[in-house]
Amino acid sequence: ASLVLALVVSIPFIVQIYKMETQVTPFRFLELPQELRDIVYEHLIEDPSPSYPPTMTSPVKPLSSLSWILPQRPTPRSSNWTMLTSRQVYQEYMDVLCRKGRFTFTVDQDNHTKRNLWPIRAETLSSVRKCDLRLIATSKMLGAVDPRSVPQGWPLRDKICETLAGVEKAEDLNLHVRAIGDPLWNPLWVWFHASQAFKDSGRLCFNRITFSLDECFPGQNHLGRNNEGHWCWQCPSNHEVAADPEQCTVRDFCSALYAECEEC
Repeated sequence: ASLVLALVVSIPFIVQIYKMETQVTPFRFLELPQELRDIVYEHLIEDPSPSYPPTMTSPVKPLSSLSWILPQRPTPRSSNWTMLTSRQVYQEYMDVLCRKGRFTFTVDQDNHTKRNLWPIRAETLSSVRKCDLRLIATSKMLGAVDPRSVPQGWPLRDKICETLAGVEKAEDLNLHVRAIGDPLWNPLWVWFHASQAFKDSGRLCFNRITFSLDECFPGQNHLGRNNEGHWCWQCPSNHEVAADPEQCTVRDFCSALYAECEEC
């Protein structure tokens, strides 16, 4: 009887000890120094090169499965859940991503008529440090029928410059023009008019302008900045091959585009 009584009396103490041993103390992440939190955010970055519009990727399904018939949904990334923890965590994570990552903004036939070219917040855009603008251009997007008579004003260029005007902290801003030709337009005309429009806009300070044709890089030269900050033509190895005239004609453009490098 005394043993049973002792056991009954000790039950509350046993329960209390069990609670103390199994109790989980919450980890106060936001009380860590900012430097340590930034290290954690860096490890959570799964894509250091964010693209806008975002590219939707779906997991590969086995051939025996019939799930390919159904619409596919992108698999959420683990870091996306972290950003939903709190507003402070989201802001700190995006600040690290903007400092470490290289953002790519694409303008093509699908989004060039939209009011908002890219689904990105103005606060995030203003913190981007490295940025590439990919322009997949057609003659229709240039707003002209005859390549020899392109109007001076280009509404699409003005909209792009206005949207990217918030990139105030960008240290590396590049433009890539991919030309899609048609029976009346040689891709060279698309390269020429698009590059000259942005080069002379005076609103965005690009460091480099490169060119491609249907995902193919023929190995031609590109426009870059020399030590004085002026435009010049450079070979794929970044050696200066020709000066860029202030009033560049399409003949000057084609000559410099395929000029041979004396150093290479």
